[in-house]
Amino acid sequence: MTGKTHQALGVTTGIGYFLLSCPPQYSPATLGAIAVSSHLSALLPDIDQPAAEIWHKLPFGHTLGKISDPVLKHRNITHSILGFALIGTGMFFLFKIFPDYWGINKNVLIISSLISYASHILADMFTVEGVPLLFPYTKMIGIPPRPFEGIRMMTGKWFENLVIFPAINLVLIILIIAKWQEIKQILLK
Repeated sequence: MTGKTHQALGVTTGIGYFLLSCPPQYSPATLGAIAVSSHLSALLPDIDQPAAEIWHKLPFGHTLGKISDPVLKHRNITHSILGFALIGTGMFFLFKIFPDYWGINKNVLIISSLISYASHILADMFTVEGVPLLFPYTKMIGIPPRPFEGIRMMTGKWFENLVIFPAINLVLIILIIAKWQEIKQILLK
């Protein structure tokens, strides 16, 4: 899938987890951190691609992307359970060093970021290429499995752009409308 679809899916799943699982209380710092982290976490599996959207969001990203190009192959370790575990461990230690006076619920931030990261891997499983979910075993795994892989979608084509992307945005809008009172309570107490 393209970066815009991964971003929309990541923000929807990350903020959706926060709004559906946490009691409404004044926590604008947590909501803001989740919005930013979900956005970036949803792009993080593509860090192995030098032209990926994530490199445009980071300082010196273009240079770092070019450095990573000879080392990493696209849809490799970052699209696997092993990569998820390694990135999850890194997120855990990174977010745990945030000072308490920032007012961020670190546990919710970690979980929502991991959900956003996992949404990227799951979404790419629905594409023609699939993902090496069991890396270092390099067999690409997709949904639906063989012999039905012919109905998987192609990245950046009409189905993603005209059906999937608008549907994800519609879910986010419905979620915001349905949880508007809780959002006001989180932001404006």
